[in-house]
Amino acid sequence: MRGIVDAVADPAGPRAVLVLGTGGSGLSTVLRQVCHEFGDDRTWFTAARPRHPHPVLGNVLNILRAARPGERSDRPSTVLAIDDAQWLDTGTVERLTSLVRASADTGLRCVCTVRVDVPAAAQHCLVSELVDERLVDLVWLRPLDETGLAALIGERSGAEPTAELVRHVGRLTRNRPKAVGIAVDALAAADGIRVVDLRAHLVRPDAVLALRPQHRLLQELRGLGTSAWSVAKAAAVLGPLGDAMPELVAEATGLPGAEVAEALYALSVGGVVRQMRNGGRWVFRLPLVQRILIGQTGPYERRRLAQVAVTAVWAGRARCPDPDYLADQQACAGRMLDERRAKAELLAHARASARPGGSANVGGWLRTAAQLCSDETERVRILWESAQLAVARGSTDEGLATVESLLNDLSAQPGCTPLRIDIHLTHIAMLRATGNQAALGRLARGEPWPWAPDPVVQAMTRAAASYALGGWRQVRELLDGLPRHEDPARRAEVLASLAALWQGEPGRFAAHLSGRDRQGFPYTGALLVLGELTAAERMLTRGGGRPEHLTLADQAVLAARRGEFTRALTLTRRGLAPGATPGPDPSRVAMIQTAALVLLAGGQLRKAGELVDRGHAGGRTALLHLLAVPQARAAMMLGEWQQAEYILDQAVADASRGDTVAGTDELWFASAQVALATGNRDRLDVCLREADKVAGELGTDRAITHGLLVRATVEPRSAAAALRAVRALGQPFELTMAIEHLVRAGAADPQLLHEAYGSLGPADALLVRARMRTLMRESDVAVPDRQAVVEENERLLAVLVAQGFGNPQISALLDVSRRSVESRLTRLFSRSGYRSRLELAMAMLRDRPEPPVAVNAS
Repeated sequence: MRGIVDAVADPAGPRAVLVLGTGGSGLSTVLRQVCHEFGDDRTWFTAARPRHPHPVLGNVLNILRAARPGERSDRPSTVLAIDDAQWLDTGTVERLTSLVRASADTGLRCVCTVRVDVPAAAQHCLVSELVDERLVDLVWLRPLDETGLAALIGERSGAEPTAELVRHVGRLTRNRPKAVGIAVDALAAADGIRVVDLRAHLVRPDAVLALRPQHRLLQELRGLGTSAWSVAKAAAVLGPLGDAMPELVAEATGLPGAEVAEALYALSVGGVVRQMRNGGRWVFRLPLVQRILIGQTGPYERRRLAQVAVTAVWAGRARCPDPDYLADQQACAGRMLDERRAKAELLAHARASARPGGSANVGGWLRTAAQLCSDETERVRILWESAQLAVARGSTDEGLATVESLLNDLSAQPGCTPLRIDIHLTHIAMLRATGNQAALGRLARGEPWPWAPDPVVQAMTRAAASYALGGWRQVRELLDGLPRHEDPARRAEVLASLAALWQGEPGRFAAHLSGRDRQGFPYTGALLVLGELTAAERMLTRGGGRPEHLTLADQAVLAARRGEFTRALTLTRRGLAPGATPGPDPSRVAMIQTAALVLLAGGQLRKAGELVDRGHAGGRTALLHLLAVPQARAAMMLGEWQQAEYILDQAVADASRGDTVAGTDELWFASAQVALATGNRDRLDVCLREADKVAGELGTDRAITHGLLVRATVEPRSAAAALRAVRALGQPFELTMAIEHLVRAGAADPQLLHEAYGSLGPADALLVRARMRTLMRESDVAVPDRQAVVEENERLLAVLVAQGFGNPQISALLDVSRRSVESRLTRLFSRSGYRSRLELAMAMLRDRPEPPVAVNAS
């Protein structure tokens, strides 16, 4: 826009500027901004419309032609702005070009917007004549690039969009600004976007997009006429059938072929559709408009269109290269088709597509296939498939409704089957995912059942509900008394062995570590929760799995253990977004814990606290004491030692009440660090005794490592064994924290700080690296790359200021004097140009610059 204004204002510049682009790319907005720049008193603005006379423009041209030439000036005396100039008739174009030729001494300048995506002959005449005479500048208004698209989505949604959301909106809108706002609004109204941690996530890419009836887009489409409106809706559904679409639209709507052709031409003139070269098939210019039009069809109208599409394909009158399209139409038409054939094809295609990254509509295909079944047993199995898929894809409400419907249907059928058990266990998982603690409590207590299940099924279900609530003892009591039927016993052993593990009795669990993890990777997830990275990776590989096969929670914990912190945070946000696939409670708690520790390392204490609060908001759940670790570490960083002691003591008490041992080794290690800092020898002795006890009970490599680190705090000669153990874990962040602790305890050579410092990327764990630099200087260890250190310190200061921390808190966090903090802030303000903490904080919040926390391979 700036370039257009400068060109128009230049006395030696072009006499006219033509701004070319596609509909929705912002042509009208640019033109109005140009007019605003020159002022209303010197601007004539008019908009052309197709097939309409332009008396206003004609009067303007007459006035301008009659005007007497004026003196040259530094700025134009009059700016004629014509929007949508492609609709001008030939006579008006001739008058306009004549006026432009004669405008050398009048100070008149013309700015026109021209859409190049509509069939209008005038645009070619207007452009070609003026270009040939070198009287105009052409300016192409391109669609948004990815950065601009993300910025516009962020502005509209009030949150930073994920890459997945940006790609989806880009596909819908072809990156056209005007369409982007409509797409974001429609997705938000359809509950397709959720905001987590100031990030907008796409949670329902298949959501039916709808707009308010009074929305301008719908009003413009209806304004094209009743026939065009009906044809547009039918074409939106039948468009993928290519050349057969016009004939099928006529069949579905009952309109004559000639009227359909005329309506399609009107839609093309309106920029809604276009015909491929040489009279080929019609396509929608924007997928967004097509999706919105599909949402405007009524229930029977939509089913009738689907029936026409499917019967045409079955009869060979139409072809569609997208197999998902045919399945979608079969699911929509339902009983309006040959039921046996539709069921068979839907089942075959749904089962072939039920894979990661497959169509989001598979569940709907399965439910329709179940409705078309005449056999009750087959219907139940198909609905169960759809419920399983809903669980895997995080469609909790949909899956819960399906499962509860099945449970009601099965209530009158006696017997215990593996399928019935699976349905009840899935029901428990969905109750947990929706946070229905009351229902879980009733099931765990065995209160009256609405479905009167078999005693074995009831015991399994009560045990599963107890497991979700962390009642390990009850889980084992219920399951150990079950008859040893093959299928129930196998399922029971999974829950019982895990419950025993969390109680600190790993014998039953360890018996499974030599085999493959065939239970949907629950053992792999448990190992990750315990911090046993090497064993978890070995079991995952042995079971033929890959990281992406794990739940989002387990994937996030795996990434954090490996030191892939940016990926861990991304996966955590996805895992916490509503509609995401829930993980087992221990995995979810571990995901929140590791993500909070990553945020702490980067100096994001406020976000870490919010994340921990979110973990507690779910109510009573398994291994909740793990969240005390980031809470206590945040207090320790701020020098609030009594608060850290209180948090850790409460967590130990909670774990004891829940008969839980797993994860308490972390609590005792953190407690030993508090005791070391406060010089509390009695507390340190208690930590050593309890850490040794936990290490002996759990027997995991990480628990043993924590025990050795606590022992090295008391007995420095144990430091070498502790270092060997922590290195064997293969977790960069654990190694860094262990070395820092041993050096502070005087049990390790300070030169080891080089290894710890170098294992963290320079732009990653800002706060941890800053505190380590202070320790290095206190220990007379050289800090590498001083220039990078200055930049890193300034970035960390900005992060802390943006969170509202005052100088005393920043001093405690950085482990430096208050005077040092004041001088650093002075240098930061001087270099950045910000005049106050408020300006700096606002800039940080506006840009949301979050440190990408990742650890180098070294």
